Amino acid sequence: MDLMHERDSGRPVLLPESMLYACVLVDIDPALLQRAAALQMESVRWVHAGNVAAFVAARLELACDAARRVVDHTGADASLPVPHSGLQQEAHYVWPLSPDTFTPCEAIARFDGDFISLWTSTPPGADLLAKLVSATGFSAERFEFHPLHTATDSTLAAIAAVVLIKELGGAVCVGGYMSASLAREATFSVAASLDSEGALLDWQYIARTPGVSGDEAAARDPGPYVSRRSKLLIDDPAKLIPDAAHAFARESFIDEIARENNRDPMSFRLDHLDPVEYDGARELINTVAERAAWGGEPKYSTSGIAHGRGFAFDEHKSNALTPAYSAWIVDLDVNRATGDVAVKRVVAGRASGRRRLGRMSGVPAGLIAAAASRALGLQLTARPSHDETPGAQAVSHELAVAAAAEVPAGIAIESIDASPAAAAIANALFDATGVRFRAPPFTPERVRAALDGSEASMVGAPVGVPKRGKRSLKALLAAGSLGGVIGLACTLWPLRASIEPIARPLASTWSEATIARGRQIAEFGDCAVCHTAPGGAVNAGGLGLETPFGMVYTTNLTPDPKTGIGNWSFAAFDRAMRQGISRDGHHLYPAFPYTAFTKMSEADMTALYAYLMSQPAVENAPPQTRLPFPLNQRALVAGWNALYLKQGEFKPDPTRSAQWNRGQYLVDGAGHCSACHSPRNALGAEKGGRLYMTGGSAEGWVAPSLVGNSKAPVKWTEQALYDYLKTGFSHEHGVAAGPMAPVVASLSTLPEADVRAMAHYVASLSATVAVAKPVAVAQAKSDAVALQALDSGRRIFDGACAVCHAATGGVGNFGVRPLLALNTSVSEATPDNLLKVIQNGIDAPATDALGYMPGFRDSFDDRQMADLVTYIRATFAPNEAPWKELAQASARVRKHAH
Repeated sequence: MDLMHERDSGRPVLLPESMLYACVLVDIDPALLQRAAALQMESVRWVHAGNVAAFVAARLELACDAARRVVDHTGADASLPVPHSGLQQEAHYVWPLSPDTFTPCEAIARFDGDFISLWTSTPPGADLLAKLVSATGFSAERFEFHPLHTATDSTLAAIAAVVLIKELGGAVCVGGYMSASLAREATFSVAASLDSEGALLDWQYIARTPGVSGDEAAARDPGPYVSRRSKLLIDDPAKLIPDAAHAFARESFIDEIARENNRDPMSFRLDHLDPVEYDGARELINTVAERAAWGGEPKYSTSGIAHGRGFAFDEHKSNALTPAYSAWIVDLDVNRATGDVAVKRVVAGRASGRRRLGRMSGVPAGLIAAAASRALGLQLTARPSHDETPGAQAVSHELAVAAAAEVPAGIAIESIDASPAAAAIANALFDATGVRFRAPPFTPERVRAALDGSEASMVGAPVGVPKRGKRSLKALLAAGSLGGVIGLACTLWPLRASIEPIARPLASTWSEATIARGRQIAEFGDCAVCHTAPGGAVNAGGLGLETPFGMVYTTNLTPDPKTGIGNWSFAAFDRAMRQGISRDGHHLYPAFPYTAFTKMSEADMTALYAYLMSQPAVENAPPQTRLPFPLNQRALVAGWNALYLKQGEFKPDPTRSAQWNRGQYLVDGAGHCSACHSPRNALGAEKGGRLYMTGGSAEGWVAPSLVGNSKAPVKWTEQALYDYLKTGFSHEHGVAAGPMAPVVASLSTLPEADVRAMAHYVASLSATVAVAKPVAVAQAKSDAVALQALDSGRRIFDGACAVCHAATGGVGNFGVRPLLALNTSVSEATPDNLLKVIQNGIDAPATDALGYMPGFRDSFDDRQMADLVTYIRATFAPNEAPWKELAQASARVRKHAH
């Protein structure tokens, strides 16, 4: 029910959490009263006082469900009076026509022992007051009226609320009434038979609204699925049956046929959609399936929670030239003990076009929430999933039970976009429980009752998977027994078998949308940055990465079957990305950040695989990584994984905004930012907790802290982070150089909303800081230094650097004008980053707008470099301790330049 407000003040109506909800019955007869009194439903009470008869419960949907069972006394789960088709498979479904049986109205009564407070949209005139006095016997002075802002004006609800409150006390909200004389339901009889090859031979579909028409049923279009013989009859002259009801019956039954014949429900549908007439529909279904990673590894039931996934599809032919389609995939959990159904995710797409699909878009979150709420009989909210770009038309949504303040306003959902909802949920319920639900809503009471009477068994967790003993391993490591620890860890994390090679999939296997999404993920992950050698082909591998343990060479990611991943199945690719184990079973070194990639969603992993497999194959065998003994024994990485690899997809924080969750997903997952910006322990594992993002190293460069302990003169703000990530330059922090430049080059091509989400998340890791004025900070630092004994460095700076880097900003001959007093490299604990930039310059800026910086390695020797850097440190970071042994540091940087 919508959130209610007082009409005059606009303030919300605040009532106790123990308030009861009532569904009133009208136009009742003695037989119906007898059935109502005899109905036994947990948590639902039948109240009959005077002329008021109602079911009362803690939730309105429970009260309405009880009323509907009494009014539709044939019972949604009872056998229907339909003729037997004589075909191989036959099933019957029911759809309650709730717009005719239930009329919403709102009135609230509260009784404190002396006075009755009544909230109603009916004007509190003498007529209403007289009826209340007559119904209750209370004097007129005991009533207090409050105007309620609702769309309906119902005297019936107001009187019923007061009568019920006299019987029950406390607070009662009448949410609507149900009329026995208007009660209707649509019934469906669907039957089919298959030929020897498993294709549809016969298809029969009959839909009726009993008691509405005695006319013969009219023949209609038999639906989207091809069969040799088809028959479709619709007895609905008043057009009471909505599209959602037809989709529910048809899509539930086609799913039932597929599962009973051990066929994948989606593949079975695609096999029966004409490849020419339904080419657009097939493309939509494939794209939605790829986005949801349909057909991935099954998720096992745990702790009494069953996981299920269901699919449903619908078409709309109001315009014969451009039919519209909608496809839904629902993931849900079922609590077998309580019957509660939790829809976790909905992937829903819509598009139009018969033989060529137009641009696919997502179904709006409000429509998804409304349709799922109706099917389950409770209020839900939806928001884009963490792997969706904020602000874009999302395809994937995460759902949750709505809090009182989040209850959405009523929304019309008889749209083609939402019509597959009930069928997709019912099919997911069957996948989870083995029970076929043939009538919505799927309330906890109905689900629990069905499960209690079902012999369907749960799928247990796989047998024989060893548990990891993390704590004992860490204790042994602390004792210094590294060899014993690694040996023990290897027994707990056994070597993996190879995965059989496959023929390289064709690019046409995936939709254009999936490949485009995969390209974005590759840019977020900076795949080409590490997997492209200088002068080499993109992603062909061969780049040498300096690590504390030795040089590690990157592998070939192109789909070449000999030297790349062209013969890798998705399962092999996914295992390498999440567990660090190659297709042939050998362990990858953790220089490859699989510890971050394990957090990626299955849909994003599928898209990345599709993108890489669709790129040109390049035959290139990179140099072999040869680390010293015992690090060259890759089996030892199993022990490292047992200690430090935490598998599992990213789980969004429901208390945080969608933007924050999206940012963390990108930063900690595909972006693997902490791989460079967090310190590492003696075994090369990232240090988390309070040390997360506090600074690390990458390829010989210092990766500065991004949180509160940063040495930067001006603390990072969300806007500064966004500017730096998107353009490679921040007035408060300088220009992206070194390994960060190609990272920014990738991010600059990605959606602005995603980069903002990353900045938003990283900024949230530090306390809010006031925005400083860069020039003022720079001037204060410059005035604080006495330039004694720094003449050599000053002369070099004035001749080579001041034109761009004067204290107040240079003329920008080559691009932007960074202020050195605000540059992070100048304030760092070590001079390495500053020396690298001065010696090598920036000949490949992150973005074209930045211009370039010349290098001076051939202009100045190490002594001159030391004098220059000493001057820059003293002048632009006077509050920091002077760097020592700068000539030696310059020689070291010069020697390892690459």
